[in-house]
Amino acid sequence: MRRPNSTVCLAILALGLIALGLGRPPATAKPGDYHSPLGLALSADTRTLYVADQTANALVFVDTTKGAVAATMGVTDPRAVVLSPDGKTAYVTSGSDDRVHRIDLARKRVVASAPTGRCPVGLALAPDGKTVYVCCQFSDDVWAFETSKLVRTARIPAVREPRYAAVTPDGKTLVVANHLPLGSNLDESLGAGLSLIGLGGGPKDVVQLSRGATDVGQVVISRDGRYAYVPHVLARWLVPPTQLERGWISTNALTVVDLQARQRLNTVLLDDLDRGAANPWAAALSPDGTLLYTTHAGTNEVQVIDTARLHKLIAEWPADSLTALEDDLTAVYRAGVRKRVPCGGIGPRAVAATADGAYVANYFSGDITRLSATLPPPPEAPAEGAAATPLHLLTPEAKVVQTIALGRQPEADAVRNGEKLFHDATICFQGWQSCATCHPEGRTDGLSWDLLNDGIGNPKSAKSLLLSDQTPPAMAHGVRASMEVAVAAGFKYILFHVPTEQELHDTGEYIKSLMPVRSPARTADGGLSAAAKRGKAIFERADTACATCHPGPLYTDLKSYDVGTKHELDSEAEFDTPTLIEIFRTGPWLHDGSAVTLEQCFREFNREDKHGKTSQLTDAELSDLVEFLRSL
Repeated sequence: MRRPNSTVCLAILALGLIALGLGRPPATAKPGDYHSPLGLALSADTRTLYVADQTANALVFVDTTKGAVAATMGVTDPRAVVLSPDGKTAYVTSGSDDRVHRIDLARKRVVASAPTGRCPVGLALAPDGKTVYVCCQFSDDVWAFETSKLVRTARIPAVREPRYAAVTPDGKTLVVANHLPLGSNLDESLGAGLSLIGLGGGPKDVVQLSRGATDVGQVVISRDGRYAYVPHVLARWLVPPTQLERGWISTNALTVVDLQARQRLNTVLLDDLDRGAANPWAAALSPDGTLLYTTHAGTNEVQVIDTARLHKLIAEWPADSLTALEDDLTAVYRAGVRKRVPCGGIGPRAVAATADGAYVANYFSGDITRLSATLPPPPEAPAEGAAATPLHLLTPEAKVVQTIALGRQPEADAVRNGEKLFHDATICFQGWQSCATCHPEGRTDGLSWDLLNDGIGNPKSAKSLLLSDQTPPAMAHGVRASMEVAVAAGFKYILFHVPTEQELHDTGEYIKSLMPVRSPARTADGGLSAAAKRGKAIFERADTACATCHPGPLYTDLKSYDVGTKHELDSEAEFDTPTLIEIFRTGPWLHDGSAVTLEQCFREFNREDKHGKTSQLTDAELSDLVEFLRSL
C-alpha cells in the first residue's frame, strides 16, 4: 500500500482540530507568502548560495556574483541544506513531511526521497560524501542514509530533540547537538549536552555543556577535528528571576568541547556586562578556521570570534578555576575575542562562512546579508614607556556590505508580527532574552522557574503555550486567569517591557496559531499503534479515571486538583490540569519537573492513586497507557 503523504495527513489533522475547536482557520497571509530563510549552503567556488526558504516552501539558488536570486524550486518546509563534495547534489530536509531529499542541482529536480524520523531538521555529511546524517527532532534520533539512493543504513539514538550535527574530518565521530536538557528539575546540575557517537562501532558519550544549558544551537568542528564549538542559552534557573541586569535570568554562551578528551573544555559568555546577546542560533567557521561566526536571533546580531584568542583565554582560565569563566560577563570583551555586528536584517539564523566574511540568513526580514570580516593586523610594539594597545580594541573588523532579498516580503499580519515579537529580545531590557528563550517554538525549555507569582522557593516547570488560549487559567496554580493575562505579565515581569496593546494582541494571535505536531508515537498514516489503542481503552476505563480529569478533545477539564505532589514550600496543594496534547515533548513532567519519564508519574509519584487510579495496572498495561499518552 502506498504511504500517505504526510502533508495530506497533517492537513486532515488540522481540519479535524478546527472541527473540534482546537484549531483555527489560516491567517490573512498564508505561510507561503513570506520568505523565511532557515538553512544555507555555499558552493565551493562561492558563486552560488543555496537557501532553505522555509515558509516559501522553496530551495532558492542565489547568484552571489550578481547578488540576486537566480532560480527557485519547490520543497515542502525545508529546514536545512548540505552539498555533496563535488557540489552537484544537495540534500534537504522537509520538516513537516518527515523526509530527506536528494536534489540534482543542475536539473533542479528531486531525484531521490526517503522517509525519516519525526521532524528532520539538521543535516551532516560524511567527509567522503557517502553518508548523510539526518537529525530528527521529535523522535530523538539521527538517521543515516547511503547518499546515492537514500537507503537508510542506521538509526542512532540521541538524547532530546537533536537539531544539528557535524562529522569530524576523519569521519570517525558524529557530534550531535541535543536542543534541550533531559533530566529531573530537582537535579541542580541539569543541562543539555552533545552526543559524541563513534561511527563504525566507536564509543558513545554525552558531554554536558554546562549547568543550565538549553536551546542548543548549531555545532561546528575545527579543521583539525580537535574541538567542537556550539552556542546555546545558559539559563540561571536556580535563582528567582527578579532582575535582568548581569544576566540574572538568562545569559548566552559558547561552549568548546575537546573531542579527543571527550569533555567540555570551557564555556564563555557572548553577552556584555550591560547588554545581552539573546538566542544564539547557528555557527560557522571560516575556511582557515581563524574566525568563528555565531548568529543571535534575538538581538539581530552576528558575532565574529577570533578562535586563537578564544583558545588563549580558555588556556589561561581553566574550567576548574575558582571563578568560572561562564560567570564572567567581561572576560571575552577584555580579551578582545570577538566583535558584535548588526546583521542587517531581522532574526538571523543560518550562517555560511567564506574566506573574507559570511552570508547570514535573516528569517523575519526574508533576506540574506553578506558580511566582510578580517582579523586585525598584529599590534605594533609600543614605544619605550608607552602602554600596549588594550586587547578589546584589537577585535576582528566586520560590517554588512550587501543585502539580497529573496523576493517580495509582504507586510506582516498579526500572527507573523506576533511570531517576530515572540522571538525579539530587543524589546527586553538590555536584550538578555525573548519569549522564545524559555518557550522555544512556543513550548518548553525543559527547566523549572520560580516566577514569584505564587511565593518564593517553589519553582514550576516552564509550560508549553500550545492551546493555552483554550485551556485557562494559566500557570501551575492557575494564578493568571487567561493566556492574555499571562502574556502581559511575561512582558512586564520577565522581559521588563511595557507592551503596547498591539504587541499584546499580536503576540496572543501568534500563540493562538500554534498547532500540535504529529507525535512520533503515531503510525506513518497518523493513526494509533496497537499498544496505543490498548492504552486508549485503559485511559477511558472507569477504574483508572484518567478521562475524568483529562476528557477529550482538549484532554483537560480546566479544573485544579490535589494530585499528591505538593512540596513544603508550595503555596497550594491543588494544581491546574494541563492538556495532554503534545505531552511527548513537554517533559520533565509534574508541576516541579521531577518526573523524567511518564512511567515515573504513575509508579513513583502516584502511590496514593490521586493522579488517576493506576496502582492496579500491570507493567504491560502501564506501558500501553504511556504509549497512548505519547501519541496525543
